[in-house]
Amino acid sequence: MELLEVSDLMGLDDMALVKALTTRTVEARGDRVSTTLNIAQACYARDALCKNLYCRLFSWLVHRINKSIKVHGESIGKVMGVLDIYGFEIFEDNSFEQFIINYCNEKLQQVFIELTLKEEQDEYIREGIEWIHIEYFNNAIICDLIENTQKGILAMLDEECLRPGNVSDSTFLQKLNNVCAQHSHFQSRLCTNSKFLSDMSLPHDCFRIQHYAGKVTYNVEGFVDKNNDLLFRDLSQAMFLGKAEPHSKSLSRGRSNTAQP
Repeated sequence: MELLEVSDLMGLDDMALVKALTTRTVEARGDRVSTTLNIAQACYARDALCKNLYCRLFSWLVHRINKSIKVHGESIGKVMGVLDIYGFEIFEDNSFEQFIINYCNEKLQQVFIELTLKEEQDEYIREGIEWIHIEYFNNAIICDLIENTQKGILAMLDEECLRPGNVSDSTFLQKLNNVCAQHSHFQSRLCTNSKFLSDMSLPHDCFRIQHYAGKVTYNVEGFVDKNNDLLFRDLSQAMFLGKAEPHSKSLSRGRSNTAQP
């Protein structure tokens, strides 16, 4: 019943959706080979489709809001800000979800530092205003540890998800230990010459980040699976060929640019 509802919403033929969720077509040297997915692979395909639809729906909604509040013919732009996030999370057992939530909080802290502390005090200097200088910690170094496009934790996680061969949470942690060993805000017992080798509060299958709000220990179990969202081509093609309403079909054409109002 749920499958029928999904296919109806997306304007897809029922059997076309079933085929896209249970088979995968691969091209090799000009030949096309179709293989049947096992249960785990089919569940992965289903979850990847859900993640992609949610992400694109969110981007589409932001684009729609930007378009609706845009005023033509005026030089002064109008902005509507919406902020609704989780607070910083430090639990006894922290996983991928807490890592992403805390990364979001690091970025918000960085915006606060730039707009409220750094730029305000720079303006006081330019205008010659006397004030008591406010010292602050610039968390850009922590954001870079997470988001650097080459050596950041997220980039290495994406690399592991796409890499062929034996990929696991352990190989991901090993990569972190090799690349981030010298970073002042990264801690792991398995790093080369690790200072935390005897730290019993830091398990071998975990890494720790010194966030602006405090130290958080993350268990890498599930990181690779939770980050995997590669949409098989069969599903992409099925979604694109669906006879849905225009706003539904647009979800299969790519992600909207949410940065431009």
